[in-house]
Amino acid sequence: MLSRLGLLVVALAALAPARAQVVVNELLASNDATLADPDYGEFGDWLELHNPTADAVDLGGYFLTDDLEEPDRWRIPDGTVLGPGAFLVVWTDDYDVGPPETAALHTDFKLSGGGETVGLFDPAGAVVDTVTFGDQATDVSFGRYPDGADAWRFATPTPGGPNAEAVSDAPLDAPAVSLASGFYDGGESVELGAEAGATIRYTLDGSPPTEASPAYEEPLTLDATTVLRAAAFAPDRAPSAPVARTLFVGEASTLPVISLVTDPAGFFSDTTGIYVEGTNGIPGRCREIPVNWNQDWERETQVTFFEPDGMGGHTLALDQGAGVAIFGGCSRIYPQKSLELHARSEYGASDFAYRFFDDVDVESFDDLVLRSSAQDWWRTLFRDGMIQTVVRPLDIDDQAYRPTVVFLNGTYWGIHNLREKMNEDWVAGHTDLDDGDVELIDSDKGDPRGLSEHYDGLLAVLDTGDLNDPATFAEVEARMDVDSYLDYLIAEIYSANGDWPGNNVKLWRPRTPAGRWRWMLYDLDFGFGGNGNSQTDSNTLALATDPNGPEWPNPPWSTYLNRRLFENDGFRHAFVQRLAAHMTTTFESARVVGVIDSLQANIATEIPRHKARWPQSISFGPSWESLVDVMRSFARGRAVKVRGHVTDQFDDVSGSARLWVSASEGGRVTAEGVPMPRATPDDPFGAVFFRDVPVRLAAVPDSGYVFTGWSGLATTEADTVRAVLTETASLTAHFAVGTAAEETPAPGATLSAVYPNPTRGTATVEATLSRPGPLSVRLVDLLGREVATLVDGRSAAGTRRIPIDADALPGGIYVVVMEAEGVRETSRLVVVR
Repeated sequence: MLSRLGLLVVALAALAPARAQVVVNELLASNDATLADPDYGEFGDWLELHNPTADAVDLGGYFLTDDLEEPDRWRIPDGTVLGPGAFLVVWTDDYDVGPPETAALHTDFKLSGGGETVGLFDPAGAVVDTVTFGDQATDVSFGRYPDGADAWRFATPTPGGPNAEAVSDAPLDAPAVSLASGFYDGGESVELGAEAGATIRYTLDGSPPTEASPAYEEPLTLDATTVLRAAAFAPDRAPSAPVARTLFVGEASTLPVISLVTDPAGFFSDTTGIYVEGTNGIPGRCREIPVNWNQDWERETQVTFFEPDGMGGHTLALDQGAGVAIFGGCSRIYPQKSLELHARSEYGASDFAYRFFDDVDVESFDDLVLRSSAQDWWRTLFRDGMIQTVVRPLDIDDQAYRPTVVFLNGTYWGIHNLREKMNEDWVAGHTDLDDGDVELIDSDKGDPRGLSEHYDGLLAVLDTGDLNDPATFAEVEARMDVDSYLDYLIAEIYSANGDWPGNNVKLWRPRTPAGRWRWMLYDLDFGFGGNGNSQTDSNTLALATDPNGPEWPNPPWSTYLNRRLFENDGFRHAFVQRLAAHMTTTFESARVVGVIDSLQANIATEIPRHKARWPQSISFGPSWESLVDVMRSFARGRAVKVRGHVTDQFDDVSGSARLWVSASEGGRVTAEGVPMPRATPDDPFGAVFFRDVPVRLAAVPDSGYVFTGWSGLATTEADTVRAVLTETASLTAHFAVGTAAEETPAPGATLSAVYPNPTRGTATVEATLSRPGPLSVRLVDLLGREVATLVDGRSAAGTRRIPIDADALPGGIYVVVMEAEGVRETSRLVVVR
């Protein structure tokens, strides 16, 4: 009868011939502290091969795999000979290397602690041996006993030698702990309990318990923040899985709190530590000498996430095992480093099933980043998060941002920005694609030419075609999402990213014939005054179109796409006028300063403690406030400089002019797809556009209304016009109550953008239901705390205008969250004071 660990044994009938040769004899799929590999010093997965015969066996050309449908996954190197009665340890750690570069063999796959099948195949592809196993206990191996036999048991690991006597199939139950991870007053006690006959052993430094750890004898009194790890041990039984608790005492923060509990040796050991220079590293990432933190090592950790409850406390939101590694490029050399978290089945859950970001419709993440703010670590700690918050209205693939406080093994580790990781899993989370259906190019590889057949096809069109030929440009549009790329360029150029376009570039497409490339926005620490190339007057448009730029930040290959696209009149005109539309709305100085003020206020109370923990941070100016003021100054002065850059760059643009835009009741106007603020003919909105090139304006009716015509600069009943400004002008869109010819809306619910935005007084948001039903509309802040319930109950079909009393709110950024008819939508509001 199988144990609850899902114990299973060798499966295939074809094994009989293999008994004369080599078998998979033992494996360890959850190695926390048993044996470190001789090449990297890591506690990776491993399996052991055994030759039970009296003759040596040459394994060169044999294969190991964790997927029987891919029997030739990893080839054993030539010259690998297993003597009679000998044992061979193979590290299944995804490094894919072998002699002579290394002292041991390393496969290109890992074992799953949750169970899978492993196979050994001969050079002809015939099966030699397979084993299927279920859930594995940490530091307990699964092996044949006696060696080479058909019977499998859990046992004490014996890599490279005869297997030990079997222990019981069933491991001990994990100890019961009287307190959950959370925040407590001093003086409380925590009690542990286990099965009869078992001894509980525990640690308080994050290291995994072993049989040498202290034995639990009486309740532990909490006098300070404590990380507790405990496991049960008994003779002839597999030890239990360890449990972990983070018990905060005397801690307070307005931010979400993340606790990481991990073996300290995995972070700080000279040979195995990922956070130190150490003695086992490699050069790179702005360091010429070998350092440990450049290794792509992953360590096991317990991740616990606490939400602020809005009343000064925190509630437990997520608690699970995960992998942790160092994240980033040259920022690894700074004292505080960025981390990446990986949900994997070998640690527990295969995803982080929690909605960390209110304004992102993603409820599950494979990977997360705890970002130190990288180059901005020296300045504000939130520059990249701020810029990505500002540009959220654009059609860009960007990263959500949420500041948190991290504790490492109970020690305060400072502010870390919780971010999404921009990879194939990000695409899968934000689309209906599987991550395997995504093709992604990363600029870490430099010039992307030659990395993708599809992308090379795009470049081939650019190399040979006339971009003003409609057929040629249609081929470009078939290969890349031109509309999204316009917004991507606008965000990078307006924010003056000084570490671009030759760096920090990722693009992806669906692996389908019609899949088009989209660019990802990330790492804008050198924007908004973040370095010498990122000042208010920096001409980033010229930087991004320079045909002879330096190796960094704009080598010729990195500007080629922009230079060619700007040869197309339609693309160029759409770029300058959409940029103008965003500069008068998205990048309007009061709005941007409001975002800066809000994000600064979110972390202001945490800055003194963070600075005390990391004295070198926030040191590129006389004070944190002065460093944040650099971004405010940029926000106030950038638009006038960019308008001059555009006029200097393009011969067909001759300056700017104001267009007074308004709409009658029942609709609004967009310019180059950018919604203009709602304004009446009696109080029009003054937008600034470029002269002498067309700007596309569209009339968009509200539900229940129809467009009837334009007046002013254009007089037509067509809902979209292309107007050319030569001087100040006005334009009004007129609407009327809809007629029977109006289309019936499809079932669903929508939420409009908040207007006016930013605001100091009353704002309005519109929720539209296609049929009567429950409607919930809430207002939350960026820390996830509910500020107000705007609507909660049954609502009639149609559009409902919902007022928001911004007078009663502190200045800052808020998110309106609507839930109705199975739809969840969000809209942001900036309140300025």
